[in-house]
Amino acid sequence: MSDVTPLEAVWTATPGPAPREGLTLDRVVEAAMAIADAEGLDAVSMSRVAKRLGFTPMAIYRHVANKEELLLHMQNRAVGVPPPEIAPTGDWRADITRWAWAGLAGVRAHPWYVQTLSLVGAPATPNQLLWIEAALQALAPTTLTEAEKIETILLINAHVIADTTFRAIDDAATATGSNEKVMARAMDPERFPAFVRAAAAGAFAPGPDPAAERDELFRFGLERILDGVEAYLSRSA
Repeated sequence: MSDVTPLEAVWTATPGPAPREGLTLDRVVEAAMAIADAEGLDAVSMSRVAKRLGFTPMAIYRHVANKEELLLHMQNRAVGVPPPEIAPTGDWRADITRWAWAGLAGVRAHPWYVQTLSLVGAPATPNQLLWIEAALQALAPTTLTEAEKIETILLINAHVIADTTFRAIDDAATATGSNEKVMARAMDPERFPAFVRAAAAGAFAPGPDPAAERDELFRFGLERILDGVEAYLSRSA
């Protein structure tokens, strides 16, 4: 049995020549991601991946030791490497804004990515650290301490993750269609006056373009976070 941990396996993985049967680590990870994209992370198993590729599960185990290792490879592949267009320009606010939106695009493309974050906790795969590196470079012109830069990055990253989390909640509520009706009947204006006022003002009503609405909510939250950072920098000057 190998003493290599799943995270070590991701860090040390190197592409090699395809074996005679044509199965490679890349093909295994791509197949697992395709299953997760179509059916969710819970549908991914070694046997499902093997079946999709036309191999036995034992053949899959020649490339990944267990499901945890496979999920970490998927996590690393899902975020990819930071695109060239987010290279720092010296304008920290514009740069970190581009960084956040690029990261959001990657997470939205693979919503199951958020579920894999509990595997190792803090960003730890090679591609994740490349994204942290890019954000640190974006914040380099500021007077934030290195610790404050990391805290700022983690705060923005939490906002990115929240977008996918709340989207899943909204999708589930839309699928059932019952939550709003129940709340409308049960909501007591004397007990929840502020909430009832917000609901009456349409604060919770879905708009005609849900995708644009999600973008606007993300933009609003991101700008408020950066307003706070900017105000902090002004006070610290």
